[in-house]
Amino acid sequence: MSTVRMMTLVAGLGVTWFLTTGCVSQDEYLREKFARRKAVERCETLERDLQDERNRVMALETERESLRNQLNAKSELADNYKSERDRLEEYVSKLQADLDRLGGQGLGEIKVVEVKLPPELDRALQEFAAKYPDAVEYDPQRGAVRWKSDLTFDKGSDRVRANVVDSLRSFAQIVNSPAASNFEVVVVGHTDNLRIVNPATLREHPTNWHLSVHRSISVMNVLGQNGVTPTRLGVMGYGEFRPRVPNPARGGSEANRRVEIFLVSSNETIPSDTTGSASPMTGANAGTYEP
Repeated sequence: MSTVRMMTLVAGLGVTWFLTTGCVSQDEYLREKFARRKAVERCETLERDLQDERNRVMALETERESLRNQLNAKSELADNYKSERDRLEEYVSKLQADLDRLGGQGLGEIKVVEVKLPPELDRALQEFAAKYPDAVEYDPQRGAVRWKSDLTFDKGSDRVRANVVDSLRSFAQIVNSPAASNFEVVVVGHTDNLRIVNPATLREHPTNWHLSVHRSISVMNVLGQNGVTPTRLGVMGYGEFRPRVPNPARGGSEANRRVEIFLVSSNETIPSDTTGSASPMTGANAGTYEP
């Protein structure tokens, strides 16, 4: 046997002897190596999981802080609403107390102001009303001549009917007489409480206020055309808010649709024929309603 082969055989026997008779067998060595590798991989996995959990905890902490801020803001808003509610309740209580106090005082007796027309003028107006009994009423206590609006105007219109012009012309003659020379002429329009719904009417008279004033102006124009000096003329309109009688449940009352003409001097007052109080008139030649 050659020396080389002998040395190779001896080396092979030595390795075999080491693996079979040494401190660690080959299987144990491989198992230990595999176990260490698995342990390292497990540690790396656990480290990643731990970092993921830390990130999740940080995200939850951020979300919790955001929710806490929102809760604080809403709590502050709720406190503000409560303060405002308390303030409004206190204000309402004060208003109610004022209403109760005023209600307890009462309005007192309503004064009716009488207008003393000269006998000649009073007689002329009585004869005038007797001439047009179906269309005109004369109230001597208030110095008022009242035209029924149903007979004076078409529904929703401010154009004076032709059959009424004759009565207004006769009235203008009385106003221009010497007996009425010291009196101003104030035309006051009223409507019932029915709302204006016709589109064509709404374009000209958006509300009952407008309709009542426009009708007063139309009557005033007829008087002016028949010789009454413009400086003696004035107009007012109360819409539906000065009814003579309560409007029925369905709405609308003929008695409340009217045009009234008051004869007053600048030093006298115009009385109201309604149960409610009236607002002061404006203008140089206007009187006032006295409650």
